[in-house]
Amino acid sequence: MSYKNLGRMIFAFYAVVALAVGGTITVCSSGCDYSSPKAAVFAAREGDVVEVMSGRYYDHLKIDKKIVLLGVDSGSGMPVLDATGYASPLTVSADGVVVEGLRLMNGGPGSAGILVLSSENVIRDNDASNNYVGIRLAGSNNSTVRGNVASGNLEYGIMLVGSIGNIVVDNLMTKNFIANAFDDGVNSWDDGLVGNRYGDFDEPGEGCADADLDGICDVGRPIPGGSNFDSFPLAG
Repeated sequence: MSYKNLGRMIFAFYAVVALAVGGTITVCSSGCDYSSPKAAVFAAREGDVVEVMSGRYYDHLKIDKKIVLLGVDSGSGMPVLDATGYASPLTVSADGVVVEGLRLMNGGPGSAGILVLSSENVIRDNDASNNYVGIRLAGSNNSTVRGNVASGNLEYGIMLVGSIGNIVVDNLMTKNFIANAFDDGVNSWDDGLVGNRYGDFDEPGEGCADADLDGICDVGRPIPGGSNFDSFPLAG
């Protein structure tokens, strides 16, 4: 093979990689590509990263394409999507979406801070508090929900309905009115090493003893709704 043909092959390879990776779109109050997350997601192509900088955005955001939605603390805290008391601040309907680093709040009746209607998504390091349900997976399979806070919701913290093959791990669920967790499917609530922290099961008086002080309750916790079990719930 000639160096010329080899060069063409290398160029073609990196061109394909560049297309697969996608571009980055930024959102902030001024000086960015967009001032609205909704406009940025509408403009994004599959594979793009939409970076949302610190600020409060009054949007009801729907993601219907495979992108990364990334909240960035640009100096004044986690960016906030505020639903102002109706609908869900964030709905994910495409497969393969990543949502990270956002605060979702003030969802309306029957809604969730993060409502996931699709599969193979990653929902991590978000704060879905002060909604009706914090994070709800409905008909979602093989998704990962990791490192989120879902507290102070009027119904459930993290709720899985009609969903299978998901992993829910290292999340904090406290002070949710009906229950911190609910799952009627077949899913994993620990990864074999750690599970989640539940505000009603993280102290000895609630059944979570930690005799060896490793930060893991000595006994597991059943998940309401079905037969799922967190074998390694986190101690307070």
